[in-house]
Amino acid sequence: MSELQNNKELVAVGHEFAKALGSDTPIIEIAKMMSRLAERLDCTTATLRETAKQRDALTADNVARAEIIGQLVWQYSASGIKPVEKSLNPASALLFDALEVLRQPATEAAIVELKAQGVDLFAREMARTHAQCQAGGFFDRQVVVYDKFRSVATAFAQQLRNGEVEP
Repeated sequence: MSELQNNKELVAVGHEFAKALGSDTPIIEIAKMMSRLAERLDCTTATLRETAKQRDALTADNVARAEIIGQLVWQYSASGIKPVEKSLNPASALLFDALEVLRQPATEAAIVELKAQGVDLFAREMARTHAQCQAGGFFDRQVVVYDKFRSVATAFAQQLRNGEVEP
């Protein structure tokens, strides 16, 4: 039986258990169910973290490839070669294919999300610094600037995700 099926079954059992839960339910049964749910959550969280690491590595690989392809496109274009689909001229056909490869929406979306996450990290750091300054009794203009930076960064990250600004 797959881990996914086990998770689905556990969730279903958990919902049924919650419906049947009453004041006469033994505490040991509640504890066992909570333990199983926590264990599955730990496994799922670990799997998600590993998947995110793999995604980030693949995105980095794709970014490197895109940069090299972009340089080749620039060189070909600077040489006066025009992109032509299925051209008999190998350079024109290659330039067309290279431009098509650069227009990969999944890779572009992953790159935009990584950039937005970087901006989010900056926003959280500004919020943390702002909170520390306020907790220390500081209320000068610089403290206000930290909060403004946080606000602008948060808005910019959202604009990146929405495609409202060029990444």
